Amino acid sequence: MRLALTTAALITLAASAAQASTPGSWNDLRVRSDKACIAAAQELRNVRITAYGDTFQSVTVSSLEGVYRPKHMKGARGKATCVFDKRSGRAEVQELQVRR
Repeated sequence: MRLALTTAALITLAASAAQASTPGSWNDLRVRSDKACIAAAQELRNVRITAYGDTFQSVTVSSLEGVYRPKHMKGARGKATCVFDKRSGRAEVQELQVRR
């Protein structure tokens, strides 16, 4: 009897743990992250996510690309990295300095 109860409890726990990271929840996280990163990239226009990086325990990291807004940049393309905090929903964008 004890073995049956223990087995049932373990199966229930395993099933609930497996449901915690459904494909839908990963997709929702990515959508939230993309929206926040694009909104935070104020120096760029026509922003697109070029690479969805790694997802860590509390943040996700993405690469962005777009066209600089200031007129003196004359339509130069820019690249940036975005760090999205899962808990607060805030994103921070940092321009990448590409050396040639």
